[in-house]
Amino acid sequence: MKKCCVNCFESQYLNQIISRSSNSGNCDYCLSKNVWTYSPKELSIFFRGIIDLYEIDKEKGLPIEEQLIIDFPQKVFSPKVTKKTKELIREILIDDIDYYEKILNNPVRLRLQESEIEEVIIKPLSSSWDKFSEEIKTINRFHLVNELDLEKFKSLFKYFEKHLSKQQLFYRARICYDGKGYPQEKMGNPPAYLAKAGRANPEGISYLYLANDVETTLYEIRSSLFDYVSVGTFKIKEEIGKDQKADKDLKVVNLSSDTYDLFYLAEKDSLEEVLMHRPFTDKLEKELSKPRRKSDSELDYLPTQYLSELIKSMGFDGIEYQSSLHSGGYNIVVFNPEKFICTESKLYEIESTHLGYKEIK
Repeated sequence: MKKCCVNCFESQYLNQIISRSSNSGNCDYCLSKNVWTYSPKELSIFFRGIIDLYEIDKEKGLPIEEQLIIDFPQKVFSPKVTKKTKELIREILIDDIDYYEKILNNPVRLRLQESEIEEVIIKPLSSSWDKFSEEIKTINRFHLVNELDLEKFKSLFKYFEKHLSKQQLFYRARICYDGKGYPQEKMGNPPAYLAKAGRANPEGISYLYLANDVETTLYEIRSSLFDYVSVGTFKIKEEIGKDQKADKDLKVVNLSSDTYDLFYLAEKDSLEEVLMHRPFTDKLEKELSKPRRKSDSELDYLPTQYLSELIKSMGFDGIEYQSSLHSGGYNIVVFNPEKFICTESKLYEIESTHLGYKEIK
């Protein structure tokens, strides 16, 4: 009987299941040696929920092994198994092969791409957000007519939970004007009375904004040529307050499609709901990631501040979002800054900058 292995799949959830089997050997699909292996057909419970989302489309569709990679990049099969992907799918579904034969032998597409779903479900949800945003900025601030379906929002957000490890390091930068730099005790979030309104925090409520690397945080503060910049290194505290142990990890919301594990959602019968609302969550992610412009009014931040408060009320420690100023970087806004500690502060001088531009027609 052929075996697949942990190197065949991109899913951490699936690979944990394979590893727990404690069966080691050689893989018949990606040809890895001395690895954790698994019988392909034992994985059918995870794959059926994904394959069932597809329908035959002979005009615009592609073979299932190609369509999976396009629809879910870096979420299903590892590049190591590319040449045997179709064979592996068949072996996984072998016990139900008669049922899936047509899907496996014809071009397919996701059913969720149908326009009726967008009209009935996606657009009303997006419309409610647009109406809410306009009202909270220009009409009503505290007693809203166009209230959001908060339960639907909460249901979606829980699928985008991500954990921050205590081993991770984060960074915050401050421009300094005397060339001496700030000590580490001055690198934290500002006191409440100095906290200006931001994308996530209202004025007077102080959150800690961090980046995943030094370069990203330098971009985020819009440092200029020959600026002196202090950069603090942060990590999660081992203890919070007297005798109070910190959680093993901190949990944040990241609305990127990279966050959720396809197979975990498939097992929980939640995958279709997440995919159905992906255009809407993508829209919210862009709202949270928008860079602050000089022309922005603080009123522009009210919708995302409201969204942040909702996420905070669900017990999350913060929000992670892609940096719009530095490709590949990401930021984290931390609701409870006392859960982090600055371990050191270093002084940098900006030696060069690169200015990109495009014509607006």
